[in-house]
Amino acid sequence: MLLTLLKLRPFLLALFVAAASSAQHRRAWIWQNPLPQGGSIYAIRFASDGRHGWAVGADGLILRTASGGFDWEWQESPARTALYGLFIKDEKRAVAVGARGTILLTDDGGAHWKLVRSGTGDHLYSVAFAPDGQHGWAVGTYGCIVATVDGGKTWQRQTSDTRAHLWSVAFSDASHGVAVGDKGTVLITSDGGSKWERRQAVTDLTLTGVAFADDRTIIACGVSGAILRSTDAGETWRRMESYVKADLISVFFRDARHGWIVGSDGVTLTTANGGEIWLPVSVKTEPRLLTVYFADDKTGWAAGEGGLILRSDDGGIEWRRLTDGVRDDLLDIFFIDDVHGWAVGARGKILFTNSGGRSWTIRPSGTTARLNAVFFLDERRGFVVGDRGTILRTLDGGLIWQKVSVDTDQDLLGIHFVNNEGWAVGARGTIIHSADGGATWHLQRSGTLAWLEAVWFTDEKHGVAVGSGGAILRTRDGGETWESVAANVREWLYDVAFTDARRGFIVGAHGLILRTDDGGRSWRDQESGVDLNLFAISLANRDEALIVGDQGFILQTRDGGATWRLIPNVSHVRLYGVAYHGGTAAWVAGSNGSILKRADALATVKIPRPKLLPTLRETRREASDSLPSDDIPRAVPPEARKP
Repeated sequence: MLLTLLKLRPFLLALFVAAASSAQHRRAWIWQNPLPQGGSIYAIRFASDGRHGWAVGADGLILRTASGGFDWEWQESPARTALYGLFIKDEKRAVAVGARGTILLTDDGGAHWKLVRSGTGDHLYSVAFAPDGQHGWAVGTYGCIVATVDGGKTWQRQTSDTRAHLWSVAFSDASHGVAVGDKGTVLITSDGGSKWERRQAVTDLTLTGVAFADDRTIIACGVSGAILRSTDAGETWRRMESYVKADLISVFFRDARHGWIVGSDGVTLTTANGGEIWLPVSVKTEPRLLTVYFADDKTGWAAGEGGLILRSDDGGIEWRRLTDGVRDDLLDIFFIDDVHGWAVGARGKILFTNSGGRSWTIRPSGTTARLNAVFFLDERRGFVVGDRGTILRTLDGGLIWQKVSVDTDQDLLGIHFVNNEGWAVGARGTIIHSADGGATWHLQRSGTLAWLEAVWFTDEKHGVAVGSGGAILRTRDGGETWESVAANVREWLYDVAFTDARRGFIVGAHGLILRTDDGGRSWRDQESGVDLNLFAISLANRDEALIVGDQGFILQTRDGGATWRLIPNVSHVRLYGVAYHGGTAAWVAGSNGSILKRADALATVKIPRPKLLPTLRETRREASDSLPSDDIPRAVPPEARKP
């Protein structure tokens, strides 16, 4: 699962995404949570001073710090493809590699990154240089190995004699190197890669990381807790005990004795004897960590999914985060106006903003249930529904949430109110109704066992609910009776919304968009131009709407759905929720706590035009970090620590 994600997720969207001009690249969605951003970070490295460093990742991400990671700045990348590998020569010079043969160089601290020819279209996952800084190698898909002898200015293909995907490469000098990959693949060279030879790795598990501890000792790590060690420069290997079953993704050695490994489920391992014994440490909240680096035997960094960056100042025993914000999946977002908004999601998370999203504050929900939908009648009265029959109600804008008793334990997935009357829908055809502002709820008969994902009422009598298997239900009497509407679809339907009593939209799996102009009696298919799941729709008026879905897709119509166009986004994160009031009043929310707001008027591009994604502009949190006690503690700069 992990390797499929690493190989496919960062660049599938590029088959469809376009940008109309270089000016459009400056148009941006601003990250509001987490900060500085929420895309995956695949590599982090620092110069020898431990202050200057870079992090690279999904969607061409390049971040730079001059403060040991306590502050990060965005840098412009000439490529919008995922960047997987990174090597830093000093505080000015660095090399990054990534998808579709991308190789980037900088010699001015990242003020300018130059795209150089790699000679391959394969995805490059790792890059390493010899101590001289001139001889370097990058490895990737289908056994691809490219090499440079001039510091990365030019690259030549080398012969590996394997079709296995190579995930990591390391060199101890200009001659001796090792590369590892799928199904226990281990390649070694003693002549700078002129000849690569395969060696038996005593495992058929995929190996994802490799590092030299000294000229003879090599450590490799891989899935299912695999750690291999060689003491003869890779000629022979033996399996080491890791005491963990998590996927181990990245390994780094500072010297012959001190090394670290990170991986899934928040697992970090450390050794002080050259990899003979590994001590496991679990990072709070069990994040998936994809890269690790140490500047000395005490100070190190790790990073991974959701934009998380961690720092350790005690050799990897304790880790503290350098990034801000919630990283739990957010499943819905709702704005009552352009200022006041709420987002809800996994582990009972409720976020609130009264600044249009410039800062978000966690509100105690009193539950750890997955919260699936949020709706507010005004600034004070709001409702949240979630798994196991969870309904929460607030009368003070979300400062205090109270759980409401209901006669069901089914997962509740959608909610909608008209004046004082509300309806919630969920698993196994569940529909419940409140006639007193959400204080009490009673079951209604739906006549179906479909999973109902969303519900919308245009007035107290007329409503539509949608769900699995193409289920569309309609009521004309406030839910006393529900009738099935035939629309000749079998796709899973995820959301429904109306602009008035007659015009409404439904979105669903495989790019499905349906429209009605008769209050839901009949529905017509509209061409979306995509074949991905569409999870949510928000209507600004009768003609304007936004739709979000898989792989960061955002679609817009300005003509009532006659045509749909793609809005260039900055991330491939799955988007579950959208709130759109027109113009720049547009917010999207999704996996890993992602919340983004449109910074400029929405510009669309035709679907598809396989060019480039726009650049992301940085935003900074105005309010102080506000996270629950169950999260990773925040790192504090050394000069700010109390004696």
